[in-house]
Amino acid sequence: MEKDVGTQYERRFINQHALLKASMIVILLALLIAISGCGDKEPAQRKAFIEFIQTRLLATQTLAVPQLSEEQIKSFGEYSNDYAVITDFHQQMDTELNASLAPVFSSMNSVTSVNALLEQRDRLQEMANNSAHLAEKIDAIKLQADARHDALKQPQDLKEVYDQAYNKVVSKPAALAEQVFTLLPQVLKQIVVKADFIKSQGENVTISGSTLQFATQSQLDKYNAIQKKLVPLNAQLMELSRQMQQMVH
Repeated sequence: MEKDVGTQYERRFINQHALLKASMIVILLALLIAISGCGDKEPAQRKAFIEFIQTRLLATQTLAVPQLSEEQIKSFGEYSNDYAVITDFHQQMDTELNASLAPVFSSMNSVTSVNALLEQRDRLQEMANNSAHLAEKIDAIKLQADARHDALKQPQDLKEVYDQAYNKVVSKPAALAEQVFTLLPQVLKQIVVKADFIKSQGENVTISGSTLQFATQSQLDKYNAIQKKLVPLNAQLMELSRQMQQMVH
């Protein structure tokens, strides 16, 4: 009888041990599946992000930096933060261009006659002074984006594609904008010099719309010397502006 009781106890112990072991195996399998499931998301997220960069940023001739939809943010996972480096740069750049460059070009385009030039002389001088540090602002925005870019840890296949896109939509536009903002104060200052010279001639110059007639050859020579400096600078500025427009249109 004692032997039967002992045997039953032993069987019960063996069954409980087997059940505990089976439960642990199930838990371990569940953990492995969960971990494996999380790991599987990264390749799919990276593939989706690479495809987005190739089709939406690199495949277009113009400069296009679309905002991500909620679905795309979910699809790219943590890589959506990598894309934020690019979009944040463009938001800052757009803000600076709209606040600084657009008003200047608007004022310059409104100078359609000599009298308009003389009337806006002080405004042009103010813009020349204010634009002197615009190139530094663009450089600071670019340096901030570069620091974030350099800190990214990306698999090689993504890095190659991302770096191409970064060069296209960040580095090149920033370099072009910096050229514009470096040249702009030079052009504005030379326009002010031109306005001051015309005004200083008083009655010795006849103004008719956009035409000037000086009383002496000496006056004309001085005016032509000013124009000789201004015209190529303005042409270079207009060419850079055209290149910027081509990027976004």
